[in-house]
Amino acid sequence: MVVGLTKFGIIQTSDLRHYKNGTIIKVAGLVLVRQRPGTAKGVCSITIEDETGVANLVVWESHFEWYRKILHSRLPMVEGKLQIEGQVIHVIVGECIDLTNSLQQLSANEKENGQVQTLARADEKTGIL
Repeated sequence: MVVGLTKFGIIQTSDLRHYKNGTIIKVAGLVLVRQRPGTAKGVCSITIEDETGVANLVVWESHFEWYRKILHSRLPMVEGKLQIEGQVIHVIVGECIDLTNSLQQLSANEKENGQVQTLARADEKTGIL
């Protein structure tokens, strides 16, 4: 894991399976997918990715409204309750922090090119067809 995030107590997504159901944990990663289907009664599902794998976040409607801006950031860190049922692992989001401004410091290539190549927003509409 990137050393810069471990000081916040953030664990790797690949290690989630080693924790017990109900454990309060912190994870962070780049947002891959956000889904908030009308049939989900306001629940938002977010998939994030760190360098070790992916994590599925579940955000209840009340938390989504409170943390809307952070949950639309590129690099959210969330603290929440681990929910494990068989092979399915989710993090039920309790609190969120936007770590997007840390992308420059976390980039392994920062010294080489001075830019982070992951700043494109996947949910942003462009004029290119």
